[in-house]
Amino acid sequence: MVIDTYLNFDNELEIYKDTFNLTNQFIAILDNQMSIKVANKAMLDLIHNEAVNIYDTPYWELPLWSHSTELQNKIMFSIESIYLGEEVKFEATYPDINDNIKNVEVTIKPVYSHNGDITALVAMGYDTTSAKEAEKKFYKTQQQLATFFEMGVDGFLIGTLKKPVNISALGLDESFNIAYNEETVANYNSAINDILELNVENLRLSYLFEKDDIDFDTIKKYWFSMIANGYTRFMIKFQSKRYRTKKYAEFTMVPVIEQNMYSGSYSTVKDITLDKQNEERLFLMANFDYLTGVCNRRYFIDSVNDILKDTTNPMCMVMFDIDHFKSVNDRYGHDTGDTVLRTVSNIINTLLSADGLFARMGGEEFAAIIYKDLDESEKIVEKILSAIRKFEIKIDDVILKTSISAGITKIKHGESFDSFLKRADSALYDAKRNGRDRYSIQ
Repeated sequence: MVIDTYLNFDNELEIYKDTFNLTNQFIAILDNQMSIKVANKAMLDLIHNEAVNIYDTPYWELPLWSHSTELQNKIMFSIESIYLGEEVKFEATYPDINDNIKNVEVTIKPVYSHNGDITALVAMGYDTTSAKEAEKKFYKTQQQLATFFEMGVDGFLIGTLKKPVNISALGLDESFNIAYNEETVANYNSAINDILELNVENLRLSYLFEKDDIDFDTIKKYWFSMIANGYTRFMIKFQSKRYRTKKYAEFTMVPVIEQNMYSGSYSTVKDITLDKQNEERLFLMANFDYLTGVCNRRYFIDSVNDILKDTTNPMCMVMFDIDHFKSVNDRYGHDTGDTVLRTVSNIINTLLSADGLFARMGGEEFAAIIYKDLDESEKIVEKILSAIRKFEIKIDDVILKTSISAGITKIKHGESFDSFLKRADSALYDAKRNGRDRYSIQ
C-alpha cells in the first residue's frame, strides 16, 4: 500500500479510510503529537475498544503497550527522531481477544504537506506471530540438527550456489561445469575438519576432490549419477599429513533440485580408513604368502586366468624349485630355511619386475608367468638362475650358497591353466633329473 507522503491531513484523509479498512495491517493516523485521529478496522479489532475511546489518545498510551513502560517511553520519545525525518520501528507483544500472546512489528512514518512540513504520522503494524513461531521452530530445529551432527563421528557439509542452475535449459554438461567451479561450502561440522584434515570454510566444493587423484571426468560421472538417481556415493583417498599414511573418506551426496533448478547439495562424509586397512589386511592374508610377501597359489591362478582372457600376446609359464632345500632345513634349521625362501623369492620377483607375475605355490616351489615369447623368457630365467647362484647367505662362520631349477613352457592360446602347468612341472622335473641348477623347456 502506498500513501501519498504529501497528504493534506484535513481534506484528503477520508479518501484513504476505505483502503485502510481493506487491509489486515494495523493502521492508525496520528497528529504531530502522536494522538490517534483515525484507526482502521484491524486496529480497532486489535485493541478491543470503540473508536471513541482511542481517538485523541496518545499512541503510547494504548492498552497494547501498557505491559512495558520501557516500550511506552520509546514510542513517546520517538517523536524527536520522526521530526528529524527518520522512521521508528519497534517490536512488541500483545494479548488478543482470547488472551493469547501475539507478536507485532510497528513502523511509524512522517507524512509531509506540500511545503515540506510534517502534518501527520502513520503507524502501521504487522502481526508477526506466525513468522516468530516459525523462526523459533526453525532455530530450534537448526540447533537440534547442529547438535546431532556435531555429536556424530561422521562429517556433514552443505554446498550452495549463489544462483541456482536450470538443468533443463543448460543441459547436464554446462550445469556440471557451473556447479564444479562455483558451488561453495555453506555449512559443516567440526568432524569434517578431522576427517579431511582441512578447514572447509569459504571453500569451493571441488577442492575437496582435487586433493585426491580422482580425475575431472570421474567427478563428472559421479555428479551425473547424483542428478539421475537422487544421490551418489564414492570414495576418495589422500595422503594424511597428520599420520603420514593414506586416508580414505566415503562421500554420500544428495542434490537440492526444485523444478529442475539445482541449487546445491548435502553431503555426509565418513572416515573409512580403518575399514579399508582391515579390508587390505584381509586381502593380503587371503592372497599373499605371509613369509615371502609374494602372491599365493590361489591368487596366482585367478590372476593368470584373468590375464589370458584379455590378451593373445605370447606368454610363458615357469616353475621354480629350490635345490636341496630339505637338507638346508635339516642341517641349519627352519629359520635359515625361511631366510633362503625369502632371499630366493625376492631375487626372482625383482628380476621379473613388470615382465611377469610371480607366486609361491607351496613349500620351496614357485611359479611365474612371463609376458614374453619363449626366447625372451629363457633369457630372463637364465638371469634369475645366475643371480641366485652368485648369492651367498652367511650363517655364523658358514657361507651358504644355493641354486634353483626351472621348467619353462610356452602358453598356447585357449588352453587351460592345468594344461600348461603340467608341462611346466614336467620340464622342471627334467631339469632336476639332469643335475639341477638349470632349466628345461617343454
